[in-house]
Amino acid sequence: MSLPSKQQGLELKTLAVENARRSEAGDALTPLRGDSLNALEAAVFPDRKTEQWKYTSLHPLTDGHLRTAADGALPEPLPNLAAHRLVMSNGRLQEGLSQLPEGVTLHRRAGQRDELLTPFALYNGAALTDAITLEVAANTEVSAPLHLLLHAASDTPAHCQTRVEVLLNPGSKLTLIEHYIGQGPVLNNAVTVIEARDNASLTHYRLQSEREDTLHISTLLFRQTGVSRIDSYQLMGGNRLRRNDVRALLEKSGAELNMQGVFVARGQSHIDNQLCVEHRVPHCTSNQVFKGLAGEKGKAILNGRIHIHEGAMGTLAELSNKNLLLSPGAEIYTKPELEIYNDDVKCAHGATVGQLDAAQQFYLQSRGIALAEAKRMLSLGFVNELILALPDESVARWVQPWLAGELSQYPGANEEAA
Repeated sequence: MSLPSKQQGLELKTLAVENARRSEAGDALTPLRGDSLNALEAAVFPDRKTEQWKYTSLHPLTDGHLRTAADGALPEPLPNLAAHRLVMSNGRLQEGLSQLPEGVTLHRRAGQRDELLTPFALYNGAALTDAITLEVAANTEVSAPLHLLLHAASDTPAHCQTRVEVLLNPGSKLTLIEHYIGQGPVLNNAVTVIEARDNASLTHYRLQSEREDTLHISTLLFRQTGVSRIDSYQLMGGNRLRRNDVRALLEKSGAELNMQGVFVARGQSHIDNQLCVEHRVPHCTSNQVFKGLAGEKGKAILNGRIHIHEGAMGTLAELSNKNLLLSPGAEIYTKPELEIYNDDVKCAHGATVGQLDAAQQFYLQSRGIALAEAKRMLSLGFVNELILALPDESVARWVQPWLAGELSQYPGANEEAA
């Protein structure tokens, strides 16, 4: 399905602006809402001619998601991946379900906007009803992971705005599990901003396991304003519309960023990952490794861009995206990009799209294994290297059944060899 026409894009923008104007006023979020609303009114919503939205349709939003706020209830029991957990439901903090580890302070506010450039990130800021900022104290190592559970649910088309900002002060260390769950025809329009200062270290997990009938549009912004290290692991299944805009800004020499990810689009689900890593200063390192799987009528997109600014000499940057088509009707689109304005750099990128090996499938079948199970085993083997690299045991335990479920969600479908 193609993107909305220019007129439909304008109608979506009008709905977004009208909804933002109805947001609550007179609290700590008022300055951010006003600033974001002004920028939103000047922004252009994507239509079928917008290159970065070439393979992703916004038609699902014309069902009326921008008209109504989500009010679905939390499921029981809630997932629990760590001793300390924060819960947001339909964009609002659930105080009675939240517990912070020592060394982390919570503020009910948000302030970042300058580097949030997409129309949906602006819409998030303009329509906020709640937001949290987590601040890790200087020279503090938070010993246990923090599970940030972000829920959205509705029985009818609706939306919520989820906003989280994280500040790692100098010398701090944190493991953060950013976990999205949800059900029903609800759009979770989410923004996460993470800033790491000198000698800060972050291990970040992003788990996107909403049900297939949900919609998810998000912006993830990393800002490394100090000599810091961020290791991010991003795991996602497809849904009716999933769009992730991930942007990393390396702003001080010596900063290091590592991102790894696995995405799985099955049935008629959709995933669009837009990655941009900006090396703004000399002598920084970034490494990105993503693997994708698509089966049945699933569609997956990954556009990875490395931007080396003028003067950013001594940069080391790599991007790898390998993909596997599980069925003839599935689609995967991948495009690595390098934009370099400096000679003294070392950069590499690569992308592949392939199919399951028919000889390997035949070998497993010859040992009495059904074709569907053989395809599932080979698919697991394709991503197993990244899964085994997960350092947190609770996340690793969560990933195994999640991934097995994603790969066996449609048993017997397209039993012919891919």
